[in-house]
Amino acid sequence: MRLEPGQVAVVTGGASGIGRGIVDALAARGLTVVLVDVEERQLGAAVAELRERGVTAEGARVDVRDAAAMLALADRVLAEHGRVDVLCNNAGVIAARRPVWEHTADDWRWTVDVNLIGVANGIAAFVPSMVAAGAGHVVNTSSMAGLCPLDGGGNAAYSASKHGVIGLSETLRADLDEVAPAVGVTVLCPGPVPSQIHDSARNRPAELADVGPIAPPAKTTSMTVLEPVPAEVVGGQVVAAVESNRMYLLTDEAIAPLARARIDRVLADL
Repeated sequence: MRLEPGQVAVVTGGASGIGRGIVDALAARGLTVVLVDVEERQLGAAVAELRERGVTAEGARVDVRDAAAMLALADRVLAEHGRVDVLCNNAGVIAARRPVWEHTADDWRWTVDVNLIGVANGIAAFVPSMVAAGAGHVVNTSSMAGLCPLDGGGNAAYSASKHGVIGLSETLRADLDEVAPAVGVTVLCPGPVPSQIHDSARNRPAELADVGPIAPPAKTTSMTVLEPVPAEVVGGQVVAAVESNRMYLLTDEAIAPLARARIDRVLADL
């Protein structure tokens, strides 16, 4: 689909990092942007900055884990604007690095609820209006960790949730093919991007506090040896993927051989 003024985009995790890069790229095309985030101060600052630049921007402090809150947000956006053309399910977190068997139940619950259930909640809230309109595009943020294991380990909950986003996105594509084939789907699989995701614990709910073993120092992994890609570059890549209706989007071509190696191992065993 062609991105143009008059359209409306909703971006979760939109106040910083990849989400903010996507917001800026969409705003540059003239779209009205609705930033969704749990961090109220950053959200307010981002919306104020965008408005100072003449962008039509709104902020909504919503936890993507809350299905009812996401549905209420969709009702509000549709009541005010009458449409949602682009949905970017981008909010994500990562727990402290530790072996799989040392991840606590709360590590799993928090990570999966934000990274995977949050995407499902966004789809349930906003995609019905796209189906009814027969147009729109959904961008779900996964990770290169959803395509291949990161050597060095320690990120099982994160990796599992990101694999889930890819499976969910592929199934969404199949479901939409039956009823609204013109609604596009892109699954974004970034490598390293400068952001605050490794400080995710600042927004971790008290009832899911980290009480696991102290994580050892981070090891060098296949992700850390890649060159970071700035968030504004990723935003531009997302805009291009939406307009070309691209299903899978990598932020760095160096990720492809790593994903291919995993697929080759699977095929060899099959």
